[in-house]
Amino acid sequence: MINSSNSPLVSVIIPTYNRYYSLHDTIEAALNQTYKNIEIIIVDDGSTDDTKNIVSTFGNKILYIKKEHTGQSDTRNVGLQYARGEIIAPLDSDDIWHTKYLEKSIEYMLEHKLDMFFSNWEHNLSNNYHVNIFPNFLNHKNIPNKGFYNFDYTEFRKLLLTDSIAPSSGLIIKKSSITFGWNAQVNIGDDWVLQLEMIFRNLNCRVGFTNEVFWKKNRDKTNISDGREGITFRKLHINDLNLILDNFNSYLDNDERDIINLKVIQNKILITYLMLCKGNIGIEMRQLAAHFVKEPQLFLIAVKKGVQKEITRKRHQFTISKN
Repeated sequence: MINSSNSPLVSVIIPTYNRYYSLHDTIEAALNQTYKNIEIIIVDDGSTDDTKNIVSTFGNKILYIKKEHTGQSDTRNVGLQYARGEIIAPLDSDDIWHTKYLEKSIEYMLEHKLDMFFSNWEHNLSNNYHVNIFPNFLNHKNIPNKGFYNFDYTEFRKLLLTDSIAPSSGLIIKKSSITFGWNAQVNIGDDWVLQLEMIFRNLNCRVGFTNEVFWKKNRDKTNISDGREGITFRKLHINDLNLILDNFNSYLDNDERDIINLKVIQNKILITYLMLCKGNIGIEMRQLAAHFVKEPQLFLIAVKKGVQKEITRKRHQFTISKN
């Protein structure tokens, strides 16, 4: 149980851009936490809507920083520069924490001396609600339905390379473990790349998880990963994957490079399929053919895993009632 003598300051960093319609509820959820030793930092990435007026209704309860529009990663880093807490809690400006989110998360962090902790979530996509979207991960036989799970380093490293399993709003991080911040070159998965860098830089990185639902993730048309089958999204994701291969090459073994290369090929297959549906073959088909000629075995594995992943995802998603 956390008491006043062992409750570290938690810096809640909320980056936002033109989300005045959801920001109020997100701030309320942060302020209503049962864990009270917090500071809330809102970094406005050059919004042109009513964001500033929404923030002003909360008075001096939060620190508001306005900057020019440079993107999400850079905006998170500005918040990190101002953060005074020894624990960082990122929160996207359209997501909602359950009331005891911080209390329970920080308790696990302190008890198990973690560098990073994340929790399961309720997912809202176009008014359809699910619990998490990574069934292969959640079906892990050692992860209990309730309570804490401590990852083995090698286990988590492989899981993380395979998929981005810890979205930013459900992530609690020890500040001293992320002195490098978020990579501003990343187009989409800045939280994923941050976690990969934590794992690569610290072979003793301690990571914990709970299968209990602690928060609600929302996604709308302003979210960069809305429409996950979109051609633009897939191309941006490929750029991020190539960035990982380039920046972390010295950390990766051959099997790990194959994991990332598989994801590149899978995304190129999806792009080609979507282009074909539009009657446009273009350069994507030629690139895909080149992959098949160069790495036929990896190409076939990519097809197989992509199909299996989609079937498993659809099978395990289930609707839950709104609370």
